[in-house]
Amino acid sequence: MFYTILEIFFISFLFNFILYLWYRFYLNPKMTETILLIRKYEDRISSITSNKRRNKVMRAISSEVQTYTNKLRNYMFFQSLTVIMVYMVGLVIVLNYIYPSYVYFPYSTIVTPPINGKPEINNLFVYILSFLLFTPLSLRRPKLL
Repeated sequence: MFYTILEIFFISFLFNFILYLWYRFYLNPKMTETILLIRKYEDRISSITSNKRRNKVMRAISSEVQTYTNKLRNYMFFQSLTVIMVYMVGLVIVLNYIYPSYVYFPYSTIVTPPINGKPEINNLFVYILSFLLFTPLSLRRPKLL
């Protein structure tokens, strides 16, 4: 019964680790490159001292900056959406393939309601807690912001 909880934690950790690797080797370089391009345009604007020239340059490059900003937002949205999809896949696995759906949990009768006279905890509750525990691993952002 304790192994059921460990299985759930392992599944959650495995999915979050896969998401971390996907982020680390695919999304992070793209997001970092986009942030550096936005920063390059901001540095270009801040180096101009004349207000007239600054406004002219801002109008000229505003569409490019907006494009890169939208691209960065899309990467962040894609990362969050992927985390939600992987979470749902793990949820289906936990609820359909890990038995029993309730695990004996002898230490707390307050948190877990008794079922058949024994305090038991739902796999769904354990999965949600384990995914929350490992989510900081999968939802990382570049340190350049």
